[in-house]
Amino acid sequence: MILSLKKMKNARRITDNPYLVNEIVEGIFLRLPVKTLLRFKCICKRYCDLISSPWFITLHRKIFNSEPYNHCILVQTGEINRLIRIQNPGCLIKINEPCTSNYTVVGSINGLVCLVTTAGSRKLICLWNPSINQFKMFPPMRRQMTRYIDVSMGFGYEKDSDDYKVMRVLSYKTVWPPTTLLEVYSTKLESWTVRKFDVHLKMSMCRCDVIVEGFTYWVAKDLDESTVLVSFDLSSDDLRLIPVRESLITESQSFEATNYHGSFALLVYSSPSEFKACLEVWMVEDVSAEAYRWQKKFTFRMDFEFSSHWGLTGGDIVVKNAPNMPFLFNLATKQMSVIGINPILSLFNYTESLVSIEGFKRIRNQQKVRRRRNDSLPQKNQQDRANRHIAELRDLNV
Repeated sequence: MILSLKKMKNARRITDNPYLVNEIVEGIFLRLPVKTLLRFKCICKRYCDLISSPWFITLHRKIFNSEPYNHCILVQTGEINRLIRIQNPGCLIKINEPCTSNYTVVGSINGLVCLVTTAGSRKLICLWNPSINQFKMFPPMRRQMTRYIDVSMGFGYEKDSDDYKVMRVLSYKTVWPPTTLLEVYSTKLESWTVRKFDVHLKMSMCRCDVIVEGFTYWVAKDLDESTVLVSFDLSSDDLRLIPVRESLITESQSFEATNYHGSFALLVYSSPSEFKACLEVWMVEDVSAEAYRWQKKFTFRMDFEFSSHWGLTGGDIVVKNAPNMPFLFNLATKQMSVIGINPILSLFNYTESLVSIEGFKRIRNQQKVRRRRNDSLPQKNQQDRANRHIAELRDLNV
């Protein structure tokens, strides 16, 4: 009896300690999904202040990034864009998109997605966090555009300054000496800066190929039509050109730039025979300020061929082998999982987070917007739709 009373007194001491209680709450909250945390913010001011604090948002993001189960794929199809959880690719997660017009996804990092959209005749850049259902639109720098300019967009994160940056690369085709302009938008400063480089670059795509923390990468052609890797250092706002090993271009069937476990890599696909296909992981190492050395880190043997592939941060790949449905393939376990979306225009790594930037505002429910638009149609149009529906029912003898 005496022992039980002592235990009860000790228990009261523990629960009465506010510091210990706060530590327990913080430890639990750091492992909860974003949707649950957004609900907890409404319970009390103490929870709201905790979940909204910068240190909590940063630590929560790092913990979620370290858990493979939390990794998703943002799949862009042109019509139905969805999030897919990598551990369960058959589950398609609906997302409330920030715009109804067509857009191009530039890239994603730390839960933020960068889009380029067209509203009327005006192009806009959008930063969007699907997890917290918030976004921000802003225009690019005004500049006279002609068909003699190659344009490509980029996106990245610089951790030392906690700054998310949007890049626009403009390379002039008919100017001598060769000229490339790099426009950089800082979300911290909310302003654009411009840098000029005496080089001509023709990017392989209208968006960056890979985003790694601190760096953004493009695969491009230089003035001599040689394939190069364009590396943008977000801390120094500097461009570097890294030549791609010639054998990777001539001897492989295809290669894809990817973020491999947090580092830049090339996924090189070769198919010497029908049943001996292999995928190699190549990484670049700094030898000196002007020389680089490519090294093959891993080789994965496969018993099938494929037409195209996309690399994912965790070492998985998405494979498309027409006319079959695209599937997720784990390089280590060789496990295949069919993805219920076809065709795939592009896909990106995504991990949910609480990250928000200055100027974010809530996204309206697009389904409700469309419903209100339909309800606001002229009475004649609504009556015409009703008459067509009645006619269809008569044809079915209903």
